[in-house]
Amino acid sequence: MLPLSLSIEGLYSYQEKQTIDFTQLTDAGLFGIFGAVGSGKSSILEAISFALYGDTERLNKTDKRAYNMMNLKSNQTQIVFEFLNYENRKFRFVAQWKRRKNFEDTTPIERTAYEWKEEAWIPMESADGALITNLSYPNFRRTIIIPQGQFKEFLELKGKERSEMMKEIFFLNKFDLGPKVSHLQAANNRKLENLRGALSGFESISAEALEQKKREVKEAKETLVQTRETYQELLDKVQQIQEFKDKQIELQQKQAQFAELQQSKDKIQQQEKELNKYEQTANAFREPLNNLQALNTERETLIHKIENLRATKDRQSHEIDVIDREIHAIQSDYLNLNNFRTQVEDYKLILQIKENERKIEESEVRLAKGTPFVERTKQAELELAAKSQQLEEELEKLKAQKIDSSQLIAMEKWYQQRENFQQQIQQVKQQAEQCKHDIETELKAFSQEGYHLDNYEDMISKELQLLENQLLQQREQETQLQVQAKLSTFANELQSGQACPLCGALDHPQPMVAEHIQEELQKSKDLRKNLEVSRTDFQTLRQRLSLNAHSLGTRKVQEERLTLDLQRLDSLMENHIHQFNWEGYSTEDPNAFEAQKQKLKQNEQQILDLEAQIKQTQSELSKTRENIQKYEKELEVIRNEISVFQGVNKQNQDNLQKFQFSEFVAQGLDEVKKAKLTLETSVVHIETTYLSLNQKVNTFRTKLAEVVGQYQSAIDQLSGFNLQLKTRKEQLTKLLQEFRFNDIIEVQQIIQRPLDVENIRQRIQQFYVRLEVLETQIAALKDFLVQKTYSEEELETTHALFNLKKEELELQLSLTGGLEKELNHLSVEFGKKEKLLEEFDALSNRGSNLKTMENLFKGNGFVNYVSGIHLRQMCEMANHRFHRLTRNQLSLTINESNEFEVIDYLNNGYRRSVKTLSGGQGFQASLCLALALAENIQSLNKADRNFFFIDEGFGTQDADSINTVFDTLQYLQQENRVVGIISHVEELKERIPSSVTVVKDLEDGSRINTMN
Repeated sequence: MLPLSLSIEGLYSYQEKQTIDFTQLTDAGLFGIFGAVGSGKSSILEAISFALYGDTERLNKTDKRAYNMMNLKSNQTQIVFEFLNYENRKFRFVAQWKRRKNFEDTTPIERTAYEWKEEAWIPMESADGALITNLSYPNFRRTIIIPQGQFKEFLELKGKERSEMMKEIFFLNKFDLGPKVSHLQAANNRKLENLRGALSGFESISAEALEQKKREVKEAKETLVQTRETYQELLDKVQQIQEFKDKQIELQQKQAQFAELQQSKDKIQQQEKELNKYEQTANAFREPLNNLQALNTERETLIHKIENLRATKDRQSHEIDVIDREIHAIQSDYLNLNNFRTQVEDYKLILQIKENERKIEESEVRLAKGTPFVERTKQAELELAAKSQQLEEELEKLKAQKIDSSQLIAMEKWYQQRENFQQQIQQVKQQAEQCKHDIETELKAFSQEGYHLDNYEDMISKELQLLENQLLQQREQETQLQVQAKLSTFANELQSGQACPLCGALDHPQPMVAEHIQEELQKSKDLRKNLEVSRTDFQTLRQRLSLNAHSLGTRKVQEERLTLDLQRLDSLMENHIHQFNWEGYSTEDPNAFEAQKQKLKQNEQQILDLEAQIKQTQSELSKTRENIQKYEKELEVIRNEISVFQGVNKQNQDNLQKFQFSEFVAQGLDEVKKAKLTLETSVVHIETTYLSLNQKVNTFRTKLAEVVGQYQSAIDQLSGFNLQLKTRKEQLTKLLQEFRFNDIIEVQQIIQRPLDVENIRQRIQQFYVRLEVLETQIAALKDFLVQKTYSEEELETTHALFNLKKEELELQLSLTGGLEKELNHLSVEFGKKEKLLEEFDALSNRGSNLKTMENLFKGNGFVNYVSGIHLRQMCEMANHRFHRLTRNQLSLTINESNEFEVIDYLNNGYRRSVKTLSGGQGFQASLCLALALAENIQSLNKADRNFFFIDEGFGTQDADSINTVFDTLQYLQQENRVVGIISHVEELKERIPSSVTVVKDLEDGSRINTMN
């Protein structure tokens, strides 16, 4: 992956939108991102990770991530990251969210992804960066963007965790075939067992049984056809005779029913006559009677309403008279209200005069107290001014006695430089002695092993060649023994009558017999292992002696360099001593210089103390003058207030209309307030009562008018009801004469009878319909039975023969159906057996093949073997740089558990855990592994260029190590590798060809400045 640009807005310390153009940085091969602690450097890496994966190291989903990641001065956060993946395809990943009205509430985080196609950004279905980078988020942090404090994570991973990581990065799961083979073998075995069980139920199924059953079914079908023909003839004859009998019985029943209906015909005709009379009377009289009753009911209700309205009218007339008398009693006071209100306004003016007089008295008291206080403050001002003048004079005297500090500064710098030279000379001498001791130790290592520095490589190479020849012969012998052992196994498993799995022969006249092969094979393996151990020991020895030889050469070069450094430092020290030209002071004893330096410090301290006193005195003097101005201003305000109050009182006395102020001079303020309140209460009571009574009498008069109108309307309505009643009674009299009834009671007796008219009418109609239908049916039955006869004896005989034939047909049907069912079942089962046999043979062959594959892929050995190969290749690639960084003192290797260990060549090449590395060594090892891992990924993805970020880590390196690390990183540009370094160490800027600087502003937040 190669970054193109990154835009950040509203994230952590980034308030305004900031953009990084990575194209300028990545062209340099090595670039840096610098800034002070907390400026927002690591936030750049976090923005890239969050845009790609929606995840960060600092916060998870339970930490209110959206709120806490958003800048507190921003209302929205947006991250836009553009990059090229390993296929050189261009992508853009965007993450954004906004703040809601509630400050701590945000919209959901929205992550989208786009690909640049046909000169446009095309949206993608998924915003999962793993689909584009072929790396999960944890592995992305280990290989591409390595956060602060996690650079050593890959180095210190456990073997199992590292193997899982290697599986994902290098797609090693495709080699993990063991579980798949076991799963297929288990499924195959289950199918074989199921087939064996299924075939055990088909022992009685055969081709002979199937042919026999077909013949039985054919014979049964022929017999069934003959039986069915005889049965049909008897069925037709029985049905014909039974039909004659049924029609004769039905005729007799119909004739009996017709005679019964003829007997009820007179009663039905009488009911019909009474029903007609009831319906005519009800139709003529029901509606007039109902109307007459309704009119009588409404008339009674109206008479009751008229009585109630008359009582209401009399009661309201009395209440109006009472209210008129109350209005007359209060009317005179109501007309005098304006005079009362004028008196209330005079009371207000008198109260204001009284209140102003009280304020005038209080202001005169304040004026009397404040005047002496101002005089005392002015006296204090004079004293502070004199004290300030005195202190300034003392300060001028001390400044005149001040010693020149430039000479002392130059002397102090000379003494410090002399001390630095002395320390460097002592350090170089110690390093020279240590280097001499190391050379003697390296030479002693060769003599202890029995070799000489000049010829050790030739001697060890000859010994290794001899061991390689012996190992080759031993492997050939071991292979022959393994073949014999495998052939012996096949020979032991041979069974009479079965084919040989190797040659296919059925006869084995002289099978192979091998004795003691396993013992010889084990001895051969032990001998081979001993030879391999010896070879490893010699290889380790050669490597250790090579490192010793290389280290010895390095030590000699270092010794020569230290000798030159010591001569250079002695010369510099001599020149430095010649530069000392201050009289009265010694180059060896700085005590006189320290005494003069101490005297200068005391003088400066006294000056500082006096300046502080002067500043304090002037501050007090300034404050005192401000107080004087403030106090005088307050006294002037008090005098103005007294004048204003006196003028307002004179004006208020002139505005009095009903009273004279002299009448109230003796009265207190509370007495005046009480009189005013009493008068105001009386005014409100008079006005409220008068208006309320007028409103009340008007309301009663309105209601009385409504009641009088309703009363007159009810009287008119009663006359109308009386006229309608008279008309209804005359109409009923005419109807009684028309229908010849004596009185209305006779009519009511007829109408009030509880008759179900519809039900009675329906029964009468049904009677006539049934009578007519029976008559028609009887005529038809008589026509059918003309010249047709039957006998019970013939019917019984024919019916008995039919029943016998029916039973015979049912038995034959059952027999034939059973035989056909058995034939179908037998045919289906025979087909199933054939398919099961074919499937059993195929599964048996598959089981043999799966057994062979199980032996090949059992466990995770093959995957671990491939993973180990990748890790060893990474170690070899990493060691090219790690040797250079550690000056051939350390090397990385992989143990049997696929965990990293360190080979320490300064301690006889012994192995130890990577956790024992110092912080700087751990950084170096992690850097080399990260570069090797990135190169493997680059090669796997066939990418032209790739990059990764390093967040901090250089603070653990000394000056020489930093030089070596930078040399390593600078070589990467020639290898199409891009490395970004994030650090707060400003000195590194000079060594980085291209960089950006992150500056944090208190108002505008973090800003990004590009530097080339």
